[in-house]
Amino acid sequence: MATDTDRRRIKALEIMERVKRLDTERQARATGEIRARMDRLDSEKQALLQRLSGESHIEGLEGAPYLGRFIHSIRSELDRISHEAAKLAPELARAEDRLRIALSEQKTYEILRFTRLTEARKQDAKREAAAQDELSLLRWKR
Repeated sequence: MATDTDRRRIKALEIMERVKRLDTERQARATGEIRARMDRLDSEKQALLQRLSGESHIEGLEGAPYLGRFIHSIRSELDRISHEAAKLAPELARAEDRLRIALSEQKTYEILRFTRLTEARKQDAKREAAAQDELSLLRWKR
């Protein structure tokens, strides 16, 4: 059986790993939300571009004054979307960096816990082998 100190270390590493997993999940949700906003902006932009290409033809002269305002309105909305996406891009990069760091820390605790667990099992096996050797010697001496 692992020593009490080993069990406490392994338990502490399990707790830290769980805390880091929760942090990683929180970071993943935040990153996903930013990506969803970026995707939504891209969808809006594509819809506006399709609308611009599909509705920018006029049939008669009476629609000409409205066409200029329509094109101007669509282009200003496209500019707004592009500006908003440009503001979100660095935020997304920072969120991805935080997620990468959180995943790395979580993996570090997981590796440490597995290493400690493996060491404790090896020590248990050595202790058991030593006990078996001692029993064999006692039986042999009789």
